[in-house]
Amino acid sequence: MYAAGLVNPTREVSRKTAMPTHHDSALVADLVDNQKDGNDEEIMLLKRWNGKLLAEQFNLPGMELEIERAVEQVQKSLAEKARASRSGSTVDDQVKAGDRKDQ
Repeated sequence: MYAAGLVNPTREVSRKTAMPTHHDSALVADLVDNQKDGNDEEIMLLKRWNGKLLAEQFNLPGMELEIERAVEQVQKSLAEKARASRSGSTVDDQVKAGDRKDQ
């Protein structure tokens, strides 16, 4: 299911095409590894629209909202880590600095 979201550009296309094979999934995994360029950085595998597909596949309607929330939280976390990386500090350093400002 993750691979379907990475292989297909939209939910509609994912619904119309066959599920990715193990070979397709391996190709997607290679693409993800190449995007990381050998770094240990984290990258997003899901998109918000994948939530509905996963919920439909597992017949769990409430799952869609939970996936959308999780995707949003991870995107925010990755953005914060990227900002911290560019500024040379860690997210923990920024949180500690924010705590000191609040006191």
